[in-house]
Amino acid sequence: MLKLDRKLLLIAPTIVLVFIVGALVYTSIQIRALTSGEDTWSARRDFVASVAAGQKTMSAEQAIGLLNISLEVEARRAAALRDAYDLLLTLAGMTAACCVVLSLGIRRVPREHWPRLRFGARGAPASQPPALES
Repeated sequence: MLKLDRKLLLIAPTIVLVFIVGALVYTSIQIRALTSGEDTWSARRDFVASVAAGQKTMSAEQAIGLLNISLEVEARRAAALRDAYDLLLTLAGMTAACCVVLSLGIRRVPREHWPRLRFGARGAPASQPPALES
């Protein structure tokens, strides 16, 4: 049986967690990009309202084109939200797996190094490191 290095049990999940953080930042940027169309929403709504009120005219071909664009944008937005949802669930699962591996790895690493700062009775550091207990 292949014996895993103890440090590998701690390093590999940590590297994966770093990539997960990067993926979360990427996902948040992509979700923010989905809302970028809201900046011109009021102007577009006012234009459609003026066409409905008869203040501006629009041919049937232009109306069909506007509807097609609207449907295409809605389909793309829905697909992007589904993909972001799937990505977040995958990242959550990977994060949970990394936490499990890290907790198992931390439990397997023996406590060989105790804290170096041990204070004596008067607050001065002890001259000798503490002995390891078995």
